[in-house]
Amino acid sequence: MVTSGDLPGLDLPNLDAHSELGALGAIELQHPTQDIDGDGTLDTITTNTDRAMHVWTDLDHDGYADHVTVIDSGGDYAAWEFHHHPDGTTEWVRTDSGSLGG
Repeated sequence: MVTSGDLPGLDLPNLDAHSELGALGAIELQHPTQDIDGDGTLDTITTNTDRAMHVWTDLDHDGYADHVTVIDSGGDYAAWEFHHHPDGTTEWVRTDSGSLGG
């Protein structure tokens, strides 16, 4: 299992708004630094690479990211949710995408 500690800055290779995350697997958020939903619990990590900004959020507070939004250097964005299926499989499913200002 991948953890945020294994990936300094969650610097995932080639991750941008056009990436496919289906087989990425669970991402553990060991030390969230922001409270994105205002409930008083830190649940989000924001990272930057030379290609994009990533916002990883643990909305159910189980320690694992279940939502990520990526905005790449060209202004394209995409969002994914981490789904747990009844058969025990998991996958990242794209929920939104587009271009800022375009």
